[in-house]
Amino acid sequence: MGAGKSTVGRELAHRLGRPFADSDAVAERRAGCSVRALWERDGEAAFRALEESVVRELLERDDAPVIALGGGALTSEATRHLLRERALCAWLDAPVATCWQRMDGAPGARPLAGDREEFEQLHGRREPVYRAAADAIVAGEESPEEVAGAIAQQVWTRPGIAEAALGQGAAAIVDRALTLAHTSAAAVIELEGGEEAKSLAVLERLWRALAERELERGDVIVCAGGGSITDVGGFAAATFRRGVPWLAVPSTLVGQVDAAIGGKTAINVAAKNDVGAFWQPGAVLCDPSLLETLPPRQWSGGMAEVVKTALLAGGRLWELAESWEPGLGEPAARTELVQRCVGVKTLVVAADPEDRGRRAILNLGHTIGHGIEAVAGYGGLSHGECVSIGLVAALRLSERLAGLPDGTAERTARLLESFGLPVSAPGLDPGAVLAAMRHDKKRTAGTHRMVLLEAIGRPVYGVSVDEQVLADAVRAATAAPLD
Repeated sequence: MGAGKSTVGRELAHRLGRPFADSDAVAERRAGCSVRALWERDGEAAFRALEESVVRELLERDDAPVIALGGGALTSEATRHLLRERALCAWLDAPVATCWQRMDGAPGARPLAGDREEFEQLHGRREPVYRAAADAIVAGEESPEEVAGAIAQQVWTRPGIAEAALGQGAAAIVDRALTLAHTSAAAVIELEGGEEAKSLAVLERLWRALAERELERGDVIVCAGGGSITDVGGFAAATFRRGVPWLAVPSTLVGQVDAAIGGKTAINVAAKNDVGAFWQPGAVLCDPSLLETLPPRQWSGGMAEVVKTALLAGGRLWELAESWEPGLGEPAARTELVQRCVGVKTLVVAADPEDRGRRAILNLGHTIGHGIEAVAGYGGLSHGECVSIGLVAALRLSERLAGLPDGTAERTARLLESFGLPVSAPGLDPGAVLAAMRHDKKRTAGTHRMVLLEAIGRPVYGVSVDEQVLADAVRAATAAPLD
């Protein structure tokens, strides 16, 4: 109640070109009275029975409507089961104070929203049910347009979803190391994962393979693998026959929380990701069960992107990241971790799909991190390891220039180290790192534009940093740690 489901649902249906249905509104039409009147006349059990019947009919419709469910609909086990079979579910996770404030504007409209203390207790009881049913989690306190824009990117996280996705394509571009039970795609093109895949030679190979298989502009390409596979495969989809639809199935933590989301596709020519295109996938389908066989170093690298996203968002995601024990964690917690990172990134992308403004915040730690990655050589240090080093450097600059509370950089460094990540790159030539950073895409008029933090959850972007100050930061990041 009060999360904004109906308003967001209408906007989402408009964006997706689908019909919209509000289960409470349908139930009211069926009963010939308001939810509150029905509740008072016949009791909660009668309303829940009607609600369950209405939701079943809506889920079984052939025109696949966007459905706004009533706040208590998921208390029905039958409804939860049917949702799992026939739909994908987005949870608008709004603070209880926000929900109460919205409900307070319509006094008496809902039978369970009369007393604030009872309302807060109900909110707490329902939260685990919503979390278990969710295939996506988005901050419900944001504007309806932003929330709908985030969900419209169709980034869904559910165990087992990868197998279904691979049956949707006319062709599948797949990481050779990825083990899946089957794919019914007409053509399977295997690639070796890693930054080496993001080359012009591999891209040409993909173009020729797609041409040999006579793919048409309406055919769908499925790209399954880590960030390098979705980067180059997505770029192939963006450019082959001037653009064909594609689905992303990221198989690594980096891919699921960051790389596969937002439509950025690219290869490396003179610098990392310097040739590419914005080409949004039809959906990004994240299967957390694929992470169970991820090598420890790849998992750790992904945690650098998780920590970055948590620093940007604060709140529940920062709490989850800071309390995370080293390792994969429990399946339910792992799913929530991915979903909350996705929710942050999709909201940012919805507001700035072509990276012309606020989307720059997603580069926190990447300016120096990419410079270190270029000098260390792709494969010497992983992308996530370089982001970890860059994050600590960016936080130290934030303490110096943006008012970030002292000690935040050190606190974050200890967290990153607990995941097995480096926080410095001793032995690298700082001059070479600075030279590599001159290829940074965010550099403007010869000046680096940095993303810094004023506080956890309060990023600022486009911050001009004096070259000497930046050089000092790079020297600190490449210096041997003090004993």
